[in-house]
Amino acid sequence: MIAHDTRLEGRTPSRSRDTLTIEVNESTPLEGFFDYAVETALGHIGILRLSIMAHGLYVRDLDTTAIQFCAELISYQTVHNFARLRGLVDHIVLYVCHAAETHMTRRGEGDELCRQIAIAANAEVTAARERQEYTAVETCSFIDCESSPIEFGNWEGQVVRYGRDGRVIAEFGDAPAVAEPAPTRPDPRFTMRR
Repeated sequence: MIAHDTRLEGRTPSRSRDTLTIEVNESTPLEGFFDYAVETALGHIGILRLSIMAHGLYVRDLDTTAIQFCAELISYQTVHNFARLRGLVDHIVLYVCHAAETHMTRRGEGDELCRQIAIAANAEVTAARERQEYTAVETCSFIDCESSPIEFGNWEGQVVRYGRDGRVIAEFGDAPAVAEPAPTRPDPRFTMRR
């Protein structure tokens, strides 16, 4: 299953016989997404791989990180929702910039959030510590424009795989570069991770 928050620009990869897709946005309740995921898992003898495509955020007010997914975000306040997928999902892949970060906050909270997702869902979780690049090509004619589906390609930087108990079971990729400190201007409540 591919879950795409459409604030990550680009077309959602196409649904196929083996892969279901769902689009969410800022008006989709997180509970609604989990209702759909549970219903899908029960109707298909589980979900082998749940891929979440979204932006990573730095929340200035709280000096923490989150995933821009649905109305409520995926954060410490909402991570408990993944327990609804316990026993229904084998592997969660976070196509999210800095999802497993260790340097953006004083406490390395992206890493801990990924651990908590793995524990709550009792599923393996794969996430990157660095910014992730993706492509979505738009071809325009005089009549309209057509865009290709989002393609993440190879991972950038260090990638971590967490076991069902939240422990790191594998790390691969380049050694992470030292992240820039969080911006000090308190203007917007959320800052897109770059």
